[in-house]
Amino acid sequence: MHRMNVQGPPAWGAALRPVAPVAPPAAVWRLRLLGAVELLNPLGLPTRLPTRAATLLLARLALAPRSQHPREELVEMLWPDVEADAGRNRLRQALSVLRSLLEPPGQAADSVLVADRRAVWLAPGALLCDVDAFNQAWAQGDAARAHTLYLGELLPGHFDEWVLDDRRQLAARAETLAAQWQPPAGPPLAPAATVPARAAQPDTRLPRYLTRLFGFDGEGAALAAQMARQRLVVLRGPGGAGKTRLAVEVASAWVQRADGRLAASGAAALHFDLVAFVPLASCSRRQEMLDKLLHTLNQDSAGEAADAAARVTAALAGRHVLLVLDNFEQLVEGGRADLAHWLSALPQLHLLVTSRRALGLDGECEHELPALPLPAPGCSLQEAAMNPSVALFVDRARSLRADFAATPDNLAQLIDTVRVLGGLPLALELAAARLRSLGLQELHRMLVTSAAPGAGLALLSRPGPRGADDARHASMLHVLQWSWQQLGADEQALLAALASCEEGAGLPLLGLLAQQPLAATAVLVDGLVASSVAYQRVDAAGGSRYQVFEPMREFVFVQAGPGLAGGVAALRARHAGAVAAWAREAGASPDLDAVHAEWANLMRAFSSAADPTVPAAPAQQAIDTLLALRPVLEDLILPASALDHLQTAVQQLPQPRAGLVHGLLAYHCFEAGLRTRAAQHAAAALQADADRADPTDRAETLRLVARVQLRLGADLAQVLALTDESIALARAQGRHDVLPWALTTRSVVRLRQTHDLQANLRAHQEIVQLWRQHGPRRRVTSGLAGLALALGFLHRVPEQLVLLDDVRAEAALHGQHRLLAFAHSITGYALADQRRHAESAQHFRQCLQLSWRHASWREWFYGLWNLPRTLAHLRRPGPAAQLMGFAEAFYGQRFGVLGAEDLPEARRTRRLVATQLGRPAALQQWQAGAQLTMAAAQRLALDETAGPPAA
Repeated sequence: MHRMNVQGPPAWGAALRPVAPVAPPAAVWRLRLLGAVELLNPLGLPTRLPTRAATLLLARLALAPRSQHPREELVEMLWPDVEADAGRNRLRQALSVLRSLLEPPGQAADSVLVADRRAVWLAPGALLCDVDAFNQAWAQGDAARAHTLYLGELLPGHFDEWVLDDRRQLAARAETLAAQWQPPAGPPLAPAATVPARAAQPDTRLPRYLTRLFGFDGEGAALAAQMARQRLVVLRGPGGAGKTRLAVEVASAWVQRADGRLAASGAAALHFDLVAFVPLASCSRRQEMLDKLLHTLNQDSAGEAADAAARVTAALAGRHVLLVLDNFEQLVEGGRADLAHWLSALPQLHLLVTSRRALGLDGECEHELPALPLPAPGCSLQEAAMNPSVALFVDRARSLRADFAATPDNLAQLIDTVRVLGGLPLALELAAARLRSLGLQELHRMLVTSAAPGAGLALLSRPGPRGADDARHASMLHVLQWSWQQLGADEQALLAALASCEEGAGLPLLGLLAQQPLAATAVLVDGLVASSVAYQRVDAAGGSRYQVFEPMREFVFVQAGPGLAGGVAALRARHAGAVAAWAREAGASPDLDAVHAEWANLMRAFSSAADPTVPAAPAQQAIDTLLALRPVLEDLILPASALDHLQTAVQQLPQPRAGLVHGLLAYHCFEAGLRTRAAQHAAAALQADADRADPTDRAETLRLVARVQLRLGADLAQVLALTDESIALARAQGRHDVLPWALTTRSVVRLRQTHDLQANLRAHQEIVQLWRQHGPRRRVTSGLAGLALALGFLHRVPEQLVLLDDVRAEAALHGQHRLLAFAHSITGYALADQRRHAESAQHFRQCLQLSWRHASWREWFYGLWNLPRTLAHLRRPGPAAQLMGFAEAFYGQRFGVLGAEDLPEARRTRRLVATQLGRPAALQQWQAGAQLTMAAAQRLALDETAGPPAA
């Protein structure tokens, strides 16, 4: 049971540490917990707490705002019935939700939440709570103030044990107050002169909505903050993003504040005596805009434009006015001069403009409204329920079908359906409306899997009175057509090219797609972003990428595609050509981060090579792309689908460099687990090379074939002969990009033949030196990983671990995901040699997570293969035996014969497990592991390595 102590931190918080006093921030959030739950942002505007967990966590912190709350205690209080690990995860998730609400990313804001590994607390003075004020008044004996603060029970609607305890104690105090305190019979408590006068109710002309708003709490607070600082704010976003609704909601909040119902801070002096909404969707000329304004202001609209503009000025003169000008994009050219004039002539005028285009006026403050966040593929039912896009879709669906709900059975279809709609509220609403007559399965099939062009757009329409009243929102097709018509011809052409990039493109590739210089492309794409048909995002390496909103992308292909540069097939051919040019321009040392960023475009270009609807040119362009990116292909894994497309391409065309192409395909087929095809391509590479026209490829072709044959278990003498010839040719031709790789293969062969560990170490030292002299920095890192292995064979583990620290740091810096996963695996093995098994397990966990995420299946195998010894030493013999049994079967199915250096690991683990379980039980677990699926093996390994992250 938990009790509250009014003189200090609550009794249940005896372990709480006091927070050192600091100067309070200028902006203060306010939380009401008595009689209702209400959160007001620093401007005094209401902000919805999105989840129950976030509400209770914030309440718990606010009830003791000058104390630090241990994480374990918060978990126990808020989630008493869950396992400790699950509770810690829930606490992290609730903290993340609160941070996104109270400290929105990209917005300048004071810190509200403070946390370290042990505790969570509120920044001093950042949030004021009515319960804290009530308790202070009670402690100080200020019965009058305490009485006015107690407006009802604590956290109504919540019935957690600690809530009920604190509620009873607060209610007891309130009852004591009622018995002991009577209102004074004489004058009011404060002199009349000190009581602020209630603001006059402003003249309000705003539309009202009957539906709930989802996902825009943070955006609303940020928009209101901009309005408090700036007199011209443009709320910009694509059609259907919810600009009008958000603008009206924020304007309504200002009205509520002026009506005295909200306590405000910061911009409390900003008061409007007129708040008006001016719908401009039907206006395409300046005169029509002026007429609409005069009509809204109850003025006679007859007369010439000059006279009408003057009468607008006269009608607003001397008044504190907020005008919401809705749907201004088609009036930017003809109407922005009037806005500039009114803002200059009327110093008390504030404008909130919704538009798909920026205005380009001095003093303009843009607020870009993003689409709603989308649920992650495969997320849990709880995570989906918290997602704003899903919540909006379900809410609108339930308004038509009361029995509709998100369930485990329909979750996957619901997530796919919501994701294809791109987070645009209008698209979500229109799709949900179709559930009146369709089931979710039918809607999902028509939106997500239908092959009929435009089927999705045709569905997204709103029949009936509302569609007739608001033509803009009658259908997504109308919304998109409107945006398309506002673009110039060059912008339309660039939008069509960008639409061919399913996951967007960086500026260099976009310039090649546009066939324009980079500077001109930058201007055009800025116009697309300013027109809200495309958006900018930042990739993992910090670079800018540009992407078309998904409904607009479908519109471009279905409606506009045939009229643009020969249609969709021509756009795809153009895309493949641009990708090939981009790969060629990457040079001898392509930037790996850039390749990762354009990965989706690379895969799409490869798929074009096998598409019979696309002209034949992409087949050659796909091969050119493969050849151009050879310097980074060691760091990447080509998926089986891409290898299928490339195989089709190489079969379609006579290849002067067929030996090298087949060698590359052999290598990547093996890495993808396609052993038979790897052997076929290796044989084809040797045959094509025998008939070669270009001898400069031979050294590289032979080293690729030798590497594949070594892994396929070929005769070592045959592998060594190919490798030695490759080394001789590379030295003669100065192929410093080939020589270290060939030497690496020879070192493996020599080690298996001679078991000379010192010679192996010297070979790897030579390889590192060659990369230092001739290779890019990331290749040095690859060489150091090989050197670390050689040190491990000699049991020089301390030196090995120091070297591996550098390898992991460099691999992470250069985006070498495969190498980083492998380095974690080697580190885990080395730590196990030093009997540091808990640390070892964490590095194996990192290896498994990285390699799974990037489909690096050989690295994943080694993580699973080396982990069981560590688990056995941690007294987990059953999982150890299962994972080793799975890994042994997995390698045999995917890659063939294990190397001789790998077999002692299996024998050592078998002995450890058998000692702990007994031989029959160990064998049973080993065989059970061989039957696991890949996903089951991954879950088992991650469950067994759960703990603090590796350094």
